[in-house]
This record gives sequence, C-alpha cells and structure tokens, in this order.
Amino acid sequence: MSAVKGARLGGLLARGLILGAAAVIVVVATLLTWPWSVATPSPDQLRVADLQRLSHAIDAFRARQHILPASLARLPVEPAAPVHTYDPVTNRPYDYRPLGPLAYELCARFDAPDPEERRDFWWHDAGRYCFSLETREEPKPPAASPDPAAQAPSATPEPGVPEPAPSQTTPDSGATPSPPLAPSAPPPPPEASGHGGAVAPPGAVRQPLSR
Repeated sequence: MSAVKGARLGGLLARGLILGAAAVIVVVATLLTWPWSVATPSPDQLRVADLQRLSHAIDAFRARQHILPASLARLPVEPAAPVHTYDPVTNRPYDYRPLGPLAYELCARFDAPDPEERRDFWWHDAGRYCFSLETREEPKPPAASPDPAAQAPSATPEPGVPEPAPSQTTPDSGATPSPPLAPSAPPPPPEASGHGGAVAPPGAVRQPLSR
C-alpha cells in the first residue's frame, strides 16, 4: 500500500469518527431539550374522581348501617382510601342530598362539558351538574335462634355424678293420718291360792298338799 492511499484511508476514518461523535451529541441534546409534557388530570376530572369515591363510601356506609348518611361529614375517615368532600379548586363542599331510603344525589360545579364521545354515566355539562345514584338493599343478618338441643336437659347422667336419692315422700303423704290404736286391756290377775302364800306365777304347776 502506498503512502498516499494510507493517508486517504486515515482521513476517511477520522471523518467517520468525527461525524459519529457529532451525531451522538445531537441526539443527546435533543433528548435533553425536548419539552416532555406529563399528562395531568384537569380540575373537572379531579371532581369526577372525587364524586366516584364519595359514591363508593356512601354505598359502604349504607351496607354497614342500613341507612344513608345524613351528610358527607358522617362518612368515616378511611386512611387507606381517603375521600375528598371539597372541590379541589374552589374549596367549596360538594352537594349531597338523600332522596329516599336508597337513592341520593351528588352535585358539583364543572368548568367545561365533557366531550360527546365520552358520554357515559359520569358525563357532565358545564356549571352545576348533579348525578342521581342508588344503593343496593343489603339483607340484615338473621338473629341467632337458640338451639333447642342445647336447652333440653340430658336424660343420661354424666359420669362421676351420683344419682339423686329417691324421695321419701309417699303418694299418700298428704292424706289424713289414721288415729293411733287404743292400748289393749291389761291381762286379768292370776287366781289367788286358797292356802295363802305367794301367788303362783303363770304357767307353774301346782303340787297337791300332803295331809
């Protein structure tokens, strides 16, 4: 290879390295200066999200207490899922009104109407807009009935417990007792001996007297 060709080849390699470095610098500068915009929710979207969380909290309150809350201040504070009862921009409280045992209404003021292509339940117009909602009726838990088997006494005595002694009262204990028997008459006195002397005891055999 001649010296001229080697110089040309070295010049081309140097140009390639310079152009590659320049391209890398341009790409890095573009990435650093590009106006990356993070999509943040609008105030109206924040209001709709607040109303949705409020509806879930009201439904949970109705399921536990079997009654709608009288106001939004009656809702319990849940640190895991906090709810906002005030507008994030105007700091005005959201409007809540019970309509019956199950139905209620939530209202807020919006800056602009929702797009027509996104028309769903939470679609709203500009200005004050209300949403009518209804909870589901949850059956109350039945009262626990006493177990008849647990109340009935067991007929079989437990082991180790002595059986009760039979009662000494007879069926005729309430009857009038019979009067006591009269004492029997005393036995007649033994016959007296004609010869005087001691009286022979009963059952003794008399011997004839010798003359």
